[in-house]
Amino acid sequence: MGCSMWYLILAPVLILLVLLLIAPVKVHISYVLEEKDDPKPNTTLNISTPGTGVSLSILWGLFKIRLRLSSVRLVFNIFAPVFKLRARLTGRSGDVLAREKTSISAGRAIHLYKLAMCVYRATAPAYRYLLSVTKLHRFSWRTRLGMPRADQTGMAVGLLWIAKSNSTAYLYRRLKKPAPRPELEIIPVFSARMVDTRIECVFSLRPWQVILSSIMAIWLYLKSKNSLARSMM
Repeated sequence: MGCSMWYLILAPVLILLVLLLIAPVKVHISYVLEEKDDPKPNTTLNISTPGTGVSLSILWGLFKIRLRLSSVRLVFNIFAPVFKLRARLTGRSGDVLAREKTSISAGRAIHLYKLAMCVYRATAPAYRYLLSVTKLHRFSWRTRLGMPRADQTGMAVGLLWIAKSNSTAYLYRRLKKPAPRPELEIIPVFSARMVDTRIECVFSLRPWQVILSSIMAIWLYLKSKNSLARSMM
């Protein structure tokens, strides 16, 4: 009697764990950046503005998680080469969940960039595998761009089209096939100096695939740990 009761307790738990591992998780990422002409000189760079966030749909929409990143700003001090990162994270109801302020020197920022690139190169096969099993549902990248002069706007729009098309083609080559056509748009603005970028990306993957790619990344990192340490010296 005792064993059968344990089976009745453990069976639903095991079934739920299996479902959590194999059921696809749909991820919706939104990125918004709005920068308008500011007549006053400043050293603040907005990395993202309100509207940026991520939402997760688990077990075919039974559970949903939504987080919004209100803003991320990078402040650079001209007289002291220090980057100050300010971020604020809000929940679905709009309540502030976390605030983050940190300062990074220019030398430290360069070191972190080199380290990130070395780690990425060492673990790239794991990322490529994760992209190959990721099912894309929608990808939209729309931009409105204006420069001080019309010729500068035209040149910037042309360069941005090259960057958009190449980066999107690079991403699509590695994603699971078939994938929907990307929605790309660039609107030149000749009446104002501004940047307005909005990215919407909806994709799904299975948790067991994320776990497998994480194990691959850890193994590849440990395998090349010594060479990474030598390259950073």
